[in-house]
Amino acid sequence: MVGEVFERDAAHTAFFIGGHTGWDNIDTKLDSDFDFPLWSTSLEVFTNKKPMRALRDQLKYDALYPDPLKLTAFTNNHDTRRFMSIDGATLAGSMLHTAFMLTIRGTPQLYYGEEIAMEGGDDPDNRRDFPGGFPNDPHNAFTPAGRTRDQQRMWEWTRDWITLRREHSSLRRGKLIDLYYDDEAYAYARQDERETTIIAINRAASEKRINIPAAAIGIRNDAKLTSLYGTRSGAQVANGEATFMIPARTAIAYGVQ
Repeated sequence: MVGEVFERDAAHTAFFIGGHTGWDNIDTKLDSDFDFPLWSTSLEVFTNKKPMRALRDQLKYDALYPDPLKLTAFTNNHDTRRFMSIDGATLAGSMLHTAFMLTIRGTPQLYYGEEIAMEGGDDPDNRRDFPGGFPNDPHNAFTPAGRTRDQQRMWEWTRDWITLRREHSSLRRGKLIDLYYDDEAYAYARQDERETTIIAINRAASEKRINIPAAAIGIRNDAKLTSLYGTRSGAQVANGEATFMIPARTAIAYGVQ
């Protein structure tokens, strides 16, 4: 059972999740909370209202939760504007927001139509019918032929990150480790007992070179990073660091060998 604690403060959200008791000595026993604090921050980051480091600054409050893996990380909500109808929204920003939410800790939830970058203002405009699925609909976005170029691009991007999550246990249940952050980029690892996956996101208009510390994820000095998505270039750990380039306005994933 997921609790809709519509609050942008992690302290309030953490109070209501199950697995602990608050000042009232009550355990709600809620299996999960919707992570509105992280969702809200991600919207602001990927519409360029906050720096990328704000994602890391929000995630530090994971320490308030009994188990942050039990949170529900969602792309959007039925009570709010859709991403593409927020001031400052772009298709690239929507894509990065989606990649982030599909690779962060917790269980991801997609709101229908986000996979084709649907627009929608305040409720009830955000609940428009999905295009297609009924006789005589002028467009059918359930099929590639019925999608615009941008809709198809978003659909393929969403499908690919869902596939990556399904294929890698670390993205589903691994712990989260910060590796790099500044105003335009954020890199983090998801690590479980089987594997380590590195996610790096760059929202800037130019490629970004970053160095990540090997010790933070416990990998050898000669370890290799194999591209899983978003880049054809691998990387190797040397002198205690792995150095690689993140292309402009995209997200990439590496596996550690």
